[in-house]
Amino acid sequence: NSNNDNNDKNNGGRRKSAAEQAQDIQRETDIDAILEMASDHLSLGKNDLALQAYRRAMKCAFADVLSVKRKLVEVKRKRPPPPSSSHADRPDDGDEEELTKSQEMQFELSLLQVASRVADIHNNMGVVHEMNRHYRKARDSYVDALEVYHNTCRRFEEEGDVDVDRTKRNVERMDSACASEEERRALHDEAGRVAGRVEEEEEGEGRVVRPTFARRRALLEEAVSTLRRALELENSTIGASHPVAASTLVRIGKLRYEMREYAAAAWDIRRAVGILRNALGGNHPQVGKTTLLLASIYERHGESIVTPVAVSSSSTTSRGGGSGATSGAADGNGRDDAELELYVDALEPLKATLGEVHPEVGFLYVKIGYLYGKKGDLNLSLLAYKAALKAYGEPSSDASPVSGGGGGAIHPEVVSIWVQVTRHSTTLKSWRDVLVAGRRALFMLRRSKNTLFQGARLTTSATNSSNNYEGARSVSPPQQHPRVPAASRSSKKSHIQITCQTYYDTLFATLQCLGQAHTSLSDYPLARDACSESLRLAWEMALSSSHNLCSSISGPATSSKEKNEQVPLLTDLILRIIRALKRLGKAHLLERHYTPALECFLPSLELLRSSAETESTLDCASVLGSLGFLYLKLQRYNESSNFLRECLRLYLRNGVDENDRETRKVQAWLEMAESREDEICAAPPSFLEIPTIVFNDENGDSIGG
Repeated sequence: NSNNDNNDKNNGGRRKSAAEQAQDIQRETDIDAILEMASDHLSLGKNDLALQAYRRAMKCAFADVLSVKRKLVEVKRKRPPPPSSSHADRPDDGDEEELTKSQEMQFELSLLQVASRVADIHNNMGVVHEMNRHYRKARDSYVDALEVYHNTCRRFEEEGDVDVDRTKRNVERMDSACASEEERRALHDEAGRVAGRVEEEEEGEGRVVRPTFARRRALLEEAVSTLRRALELENSTIGASHPVAASTLVRIGKLRYEMREYAAAAWDIRRAVGILRNALGGNHPQVGKTTLLLASIYERHGESIVTPVAVSSSSTTSRGGGSGATSGAADGNGRDDAELELYVDALEPLKATLGEVHPEVGFLYVKIGYLYGKKGDLNLSLLAYKAALKAYGEPSSDASPVSGGGGGAIHPEVVSIWVQVTRHSTTLKSWRDVLVAGRRALFMLRRSKNTLFQGARLTTSATNSSNNYEGARSVSPPQQHPRVPAASRSSKKSHIQITCQTYYDTLFATLQCLGQAHTSLSDYPLARDACSESLRLAWEMALSSSHNLCSSISGPATSSKEKNEQVPLLTDLILRIIRALKRLGKAHLLERHYTPALECFLPSLELLRSSAETESTLDCASVLGSLGFLYLKLQRYNESSNFLRECLRLYLRNGVDENDRETRKVQAWLEMAESREDEICAAPPSFLEIPTIVFNDENGDSIGG
């Protein structure tokens, strides 16, 4: 598709319309260039444009034929007359005659070459008609090609000429296709009528009792049986490797899916993908569409499907042939791997059809990024998310931060992608990328809030509180999340898309990532602003939700199961406050504001020790280590020793290795504090490090450091 790519570049990245591409075809005079254009259009499923290109090439080829014939006639006219006695003594007559014969042979050879090209164009036009299922037109084109081979090129069957033999077989195949066309159409129509009866019985007016699954299954099985007969007829007439057979397999697969035979549905559609890939090429839109259909089955029911090999490899098309499947149902990882591979296979056809910048391409990149992230490959996940942003028309993460302008609508997936880029960059400690992505994510989160919570009533008292970070305003989580109107919901939603239920958690996590990035880059005032805002948000979220949770837990009508489900939610609210306190405390500590740092670390320790679930965790150990270090800086060595000993005890209890870097740091601080407990005036050495903040977010990913 190099021509299409070059055309896009010459148009400033804009893809040409069909009318503009048709004009390009009519302007072109070089046959090779026209044939290449036709091949590109055919590979992208643009059959009408391909047919126009082949007709244009045919017109140019006929013009070449006429030109060669005229020149041949002129050469023959200039041939000298037969030698006579009066000219016998002329020495140059023989040379002139030899030169004219040589020219005549060259022109005849050129005429044969042009005629062969005309036959090839007829064959290619037959292929286009065949793809359009116009089998009579396809047969006529193949017959025209065969006549040119016979009458002009003097090329015949059974003489080792593969082009002539193939054309002859195509004529015979189209004869069979035309003869069986009515029967095949009748079988497809019958299958459609039987399958349609399922919907009619389910949606009939006044129906009280819906049809049983057994009844639905019987009707669908009848439709599948009819389509199987149509498939066998297509295999014997048109060919088992023809796209029309793949289309029938897709119909069968869809019906098998409705019958809840997910493995069988995937098997049929996988065969269709193999046929289409081999017949149409990897970039054809039908290949991408069918691959996405197969991927959607794996996404929903992959656990009940056997693990396949790559669909991009050649697939066996016979019913009893191997599909590349292995025995046994796919586990979670196998299902994700198969789903990921299918989405990657569908990417190139989709890009070739829709272009690099298109929401459908962006959505596919999001799915790929999500699956890579699920596998733990954050680098590939990050690349996929950045590609998704470009496909949605967003600037890459290397671009400048938000300009602040613009009033257009924000695609809901774009906000979620920026958040994921922020989180992955934080985990990978790419702090500059975190700042760029985090600021963009924060801006878009705030801009999209009104759309997301359309019609919602915000009930917290801190709605109008000031926001010191980046000149924005604080937000308050609603007590109850409203249902978003259908008009504001996206037709497609990925696993990462932010909802009104996850909005404030996402906003909090983004602020935390920004605070951590500013801290790591020694920009402590901005780190303090981001952490302060995240702390306010954490308190607002806790206050707006804790009352309902506590009432639900203590209520007499609440079952023990419901109470057990509410307790983790309350714990999460507390941990969010602790996380914000710790992050803010570290920012104060690095600025050498020890009193504000204590005011953050001590409440976080108190909150951790208020619950039996958190008082012995690594989170608690981390806070103890931070307090021990802080008291060491304040030359309060007795308090420092006590906190550091308790920190080491929790490290040991949680299985932290004695040779771990954090453990060795805490041991060094403890030795220093113990050696100076009686040296009140002694100052701690300047090379002490700030302890690493170890916290895990809700997904288990470390956000400390």
